[in-house]
Amino acid sequence: MTTTERATDESHEGFPDDGNVLLLAPSVGNAERDACTGMLAHHDATDGRAIHVLYMESAIERHRLIESRLPHHPVASAVVAVGAGGVVGKRGPEPPAEDYHVERLTDPADLTGLGMALNDALGEWAVAGDVTLCFDSLSILLQYADTERVFRFLHVLTNRLTELGASTHFHLDPAAHDERTIAQLAQAFDSRVSVDNEDDRVVRR
Repeated sequence: MTTTERATDESHEGFPDDGNVLLLAPSVGNAERDACTGMLAHHDATDGRAIHVLYMESAIERHRLIESRLPHHPVASAVVAVGAGGVVGKRGPEPPAEDYHVERLTDPADLTGLGMALNDALGEWAVAGDVTLCFDSLSILLQYADTERVFRFLHVLTNRLTELGASTHFHLDPAAHDERTIAQLAQAFDSRVSVDNEDDRVVRR
């Protein structure tokens, strides 16, 4: 099923209620960030847990975004900061919060290490309430690993997330990849959300 709607920064309607979502959005402009925060807000739960996998944004920068735009975001959060995502934010090296756990991976091509870090976080929280995951982004990961390897990684990870009943979204810039790559990776997901800088949103389930 495919639906199209005009979205706004504060609109959380039209997002899938659960499952693994491939978020197709341009990396330039505000559409990607607005859709990301909208999906996180859509899955806000006071007893929930959230995991953020970051390749460019630092843990501190993500924490500040959550504080400013997602006041009801789950308090207990984990960040897996990969490569440049492990760099400390511009305002200094202070930890974001006591309940904000940061795991840093220096090698962005280390899918084994990434999988272990995510398994550890998911293992700790599997029975602790709803789990939300944001993976930002697959486009960066594909600069370090080929499509087949990334697909195998996603297949295992999304199956694990489905078993836990998690609500997840994985960023991908469609302008950076050909249709064959997008179609192959999409097989690992329950649905796709496509957004653009004109505020159009298309949901495919």
